[in-house]
Amino acid sequence: MSPRLAWEFAGKTDPGCVRSNNEDNLGLDPDLGLFIVADGMGGHNSGEVASDLAVSTIREYARRMLGGDKVLVPEGGDRSIPVRCRQLEHFIRSANTVIYEKGRAFPKEAGMGTTVVAVLADDRSLSVAHVGDSRLYLFRRGALTQLTQDHSLVGDQVRRGLITPEAAAHSTLQNILTRAVGAEPEVKVDLAEHPVMAGDVLLLATDGLDKMVSDEKIAGVLAAGPSPAEAVDTLVEMSRKAGGLDNITVVCGRLGQVPSQGLWGKLARLWGR
Repeated sequence: MSPRLAWEFAGKTDPGCVRSNNEDNLGLDPDLGLFIVADGMGGHNSGEVASDLAVSTIREYARRMLGGDKVLVPEGGDRSIPVRCRQLEHFIRSANTVIYEKGRAFPKEAGMGTTVVAVLADDRSLSVAHVGDSRLYLFRRGALTQLTQDHSLVGDQVRRGLITPEAAAHSTLQNILTRAVGAEPEVKVDLAEHPVMAGDVLLLATDGLDKMVSDEKIAGVLAAGPSPAEAVDTLVEMSRKAGGLDNITVVCGRLGQVPSQGLWGKLARLWGR
């Protein structure tokens, strides 16, 4: 039987060593190839509400538009943008409306928001949508590449050449975001598509990882070839041992070959064998 490619994913979220509550959230929907991390912000635990609303709303819209016999495409928008990117953008903008309106309705949750990184992946490509400073990395052939740009004050300063990445890592302004889902009536979503190949590893993470564990150390973990479940366990534990100053959420996926079941394999599944 000829092998086919499929993603194996695992995810984990942890409050860290300092904070009593966890305002991060994650969503895994392998049937749709949908993977999400979100890092909420706001007082009175409203960050937890925002990240939960973001993940649940994105998953709800994805199931509605991708889970049936007919894939639905959002009306309007820029038709030059790939369909899956337009779908992700629609999901996140819908989540933005839900969170913003809830903040208006409940004063104690006013101003809440969340970062989001959402990925739709298959065996040929991945579509990415993100807002905020949570990250998506690609590990390929020994090299770790950050596929998203941080929507943060220090991220903007680095891109404009005002400070170095090393200075940004120690800046007291690291937590100031320039974009968040739910903070304003409208949100700009960054979109991208990337080809994939066998052996690729994806890593979605909130800043509780990258502020505690360097990219070099992250690459070292992935280079050892752990399973996705082993990778997320290792990276979360490394972040905790480094201080665990923030909530930590990591989702890891590897694109690998799986044997085709063929007719007899499919029949065996139907018969429960």
